[in-house]
Amino acid sequence: MKTLIIHDRFQFRGGAERLILIMAKALNADIMTEFWIDEETYDKSEIPHKLYILDKGDPNLIVWRYFRAQLNFLLKTRKIIRQYDLVIFSGNNCLTSSIHLKINQKHFLYCHSPIRHVFDLFKRSRQEQEKLWKRIIYYDIGAWGIRIIYWLGLSRFKTVVANSKNVQNRLIKYCRKKSQVIWPPIQIDKFKWISQGDYYLSFGRVSALKRVGDIVKAFQTMPDKKLIVSSGGDDLENVKKLAEGYNNIQVLGWVEHDKLRELVGNCMASIYIPIDEDAGMANIESMAAGKPPIVNYDGGFVESVEDQVSGKFIPKDYTIKDLQEAVEWMTPDKALSMQESCEKQAQKFSEERFVREIKETVKEVYG
Repeated sequence: MKTLIIHDRFQFRGGAERLILIMAKALNADIMTEFWIDEETYDKSEIPHKLYILDKGDPNLIVWRYFRAQLNFLLKTRKIIRQYDLVIFSGNNCLTSSIHLKINQKHFLYCHSPIRHVFDLFKRSRQEQEKLWKRIIYYDIGAWGIRIIYWLGLSRFKTVVANSKNVQNRLIKYCRKKSQVIWPPIQIDKFKWISQGDYYLSFGRVSALKRVGDIVKAFQTMPDKKLIVSSGGDDLENVKKLAEGYNNIQVLGWVEHDKLRELVGNCMASIYIPIDEDAGMANIESMAAGKPPIVNYDGGFVESVEDQVSGKFIPKDYTIKDLQEAVEWMTPDKALSMQESCEKQAQKFSEERFVREIKETVKEVYG
């Protein structure tokens, strides 16, 4: 059985991209993507088989980025897709290429989330746009076009897999689409408890939605508490500026995986507080190393973290003070007492479990 996985883009060293590499290896699959940024994502040596790249780099204009993706997946994929027995789609833009599927060609979608800026984050995204004409063109008019294109693509899928109950609920709410849940794979054996360090760690991607800046602001007023930020993203320069002049805060940017494992294995606890996180993988990687995460009571965290057992919750609509209090609460003794519970909880999200459930889905789809 020839299998192809189509993923929107390899732009970051994120959980979705890691999931695709693991899935491709497990299914002996080839990968197709719009573009691949070598400096920002995983090394191509991790690709198990063939790789198709449709275009170069990420366009500077956000509006053109979306339309270019639609054109690439619409115009450049037909001959490739029809060579395969099974096609797995991962993402949103790539759904456009589903129009090229042959009759009865087996396929399914692994959904990380419906397009957030036109669905669950629509109001927030519109309010953050300062120019009135852009609000009208991009959101009052453009968002409807994007929704319709997404709904049409989604309608071609009988089988949809969501990465969490949180995303499963979004699919029902915004798309009236039923799905099954298969949580992303966590490479538990890659993260191990090494020692009890004296610093807190943020290693989720640095973007506005991940709110790493809020973590830095909290530590600005706690000079006796150490924070290390070991990841990158489009909000990295802003986070670096916030950390300037504070000796207790280090911003490392992306680090090699061995260095990341060392940082996770030696920290006291991790902190990850994004807006309504789809599922959440950094917090589980932290638990795999026996390190309790401080997270907001929102999104996928509600499914994966047990408050004061394998982590610490702050309110969904937290304040900087809430975050400061959680850091103060997470003493070395409390963090250490959660080690066993964290490791046990992380086992529920293992790579082996993911591979088994994906293979079961393939069997159901393929008949």
